[in-house]
Amino acid sequence: MSYVSRSLGPGESLVYVASITWATYVWSFVIAALGVFVLFVSPHGGLALIAAALVWFAYVGIRNSTIELAVTNFKVVAKKGFIARRTLEQRLEKIDAIDVDQSVAGRILNFGDVVIHGTGIDATPFRMISDPLTFRRKVEQAIEARLPAGAPLLTKERY
Repeated sequence: MSYVSRSLGPGESLVYVASITWATYVWSFVIAALGVFVLFVSPHGGLALIAAALVWFAYVGIRNSTIELAVTNFKVVAKKGFIARRTLEQRLEKIDAIDVDQSVAGRILNFGDVVIHGTGIDATPFRMISDPLTFRRKVEQAIEARLPAGAPLLTKERY
């Protein structure tokens, strides 16, 4: 059972679960490809690069599998880490602004960083999220569902 599932309160349900982009694995594939080319020139150097790529791939895979990011009908929940854990649970009514930062590669491959600004917390970045605009839209929809009619969606403007 995931941390997000265990953290749900009475009457609370999941609205959206975000994931980390596959692009986090790109460097391990680049290093492995370089290792294959070096293998023809220097077998030991090529094998060392391939081994480094496998270690990097395993590290990224474990790190990505221990990150959870979700929107519920009451809050945004984030958990990072396996043994040492860092969590954030920000109530929807306390969120002031949501920023999405995408590089050119992020726009093309549909990933980016999401930064949540809220009352009582510092700006909290979530890096390399797949489809960050959908995540922001789901948070905004969950906020709208909880707000009385006519209330402003987000209270701060970011430029």
